[in-house]
Amino acid sequence: MEKNQETHGNQTLFICLIGWQLCGYLYNIGRRMMMEFEEVSDRKKPSKNFNKNFRSKRSLLVYALLVLMLGSGMIGYATAYRPYMQQRQKEELIRSRIIQTVQARATHAAQLSATVQAQAQATATSVAYHQKNYSEMTSSSPDLNDDLHNPDIYNWDTGSGCSFTTSSYSASVSQKGFFLPCLAQHTQLNNFVYQVDMTILKGDAGGLIVRAHDDNSRSYIFVVGQDGSYSIYYYASDSKNAAQPLAEGYSEHISTGQHKENTLGVLASGSSLDFYINKKYVASVMDTTLGSGQIGVLANSYKHTTEVIYSHARVWKF
Repeated sequence: MEKNQETHGNQTLFICLIGWQLCGYLYNIGRRMMMEFEEVSDRKKPSKNFNKNFRSKRSLLVYALLVLMLGSGMIGYATAYRPYMQQRQKEELIRSRIIQTVQARATHAAQLSATVQAQAQATATSVAYHQKNYSEMTSSSPDLNDDLHNPDIYNWDTGSGCSFTTSSYSASVSQKGFFLPCLAQHTQLNNFVYQVDMTILKGDAGGLIVRAHDDNSRSYIFVVGQDGSYSIYYYASDSKNAAQPLAEGYSEHISTGQHKENTLGVLASGSSLDFYINKKYVASVMDTTLGSGQIGVLANSYKHTTEVIYSHARVWKF
């Protein structure tokens, strides 16, 4: 902008210099004409030829002035006014585009904010719905209530890492990258809420098993780590990718670290599976592969030998 103003100033100064030179030239012509007229007047009465010559020069002077005015105007328009107006138009166009861009961004920001708010509201509504279902279904007396202190009619697995200890049921695994299932063999459930208290004594993770088939050849697995992570899998032992992830993440509801108790829950209804930690909703998955099966618990080793104990297994059928 400052550079353009400097250019216009230089052009205007150039035009003024030309105008001053032309004015000086015409002034000298007029002065000579007047001096000739006075000189002749002093001597005698001007002749007809002199008058004619004087009028001719006067007309020439007038034409020259007109040409000067017209030429100055055209030069000024071409060299100063027109570029100035073009620059103004460019600046107005740039300003208009900037305003349009700012308005467009403001509109996009408003739309994005509205979308985020709508999504947040939808999420809050969904969480409240799942939380309400869980709270209502677990408010009555459970259909299965097992403290997991001793072997009982549900025929929990024993041996090969699954065992009853003092006032709890234990699952342990030492092989890295593997999990050990411990199932209640005398259970066959369709739609239900399953809840167990879990404590990781050492190692990486524990969790729940639902809708297990044929000694856990197929099942859904809910893994919760002492680092605050959780994972949900469909497990099929005859598949190349035995554990197929359905959902995963980290939850603030997990009490992290070893020797910390966490209450894990699963609400299974048709093809919908909802997962809870410390009675707080965490995630949901939809899968139609398995509609019923056994329940169980597990020990999962990512990198370390893992031992997990469980107590207070409860089931609400519906």
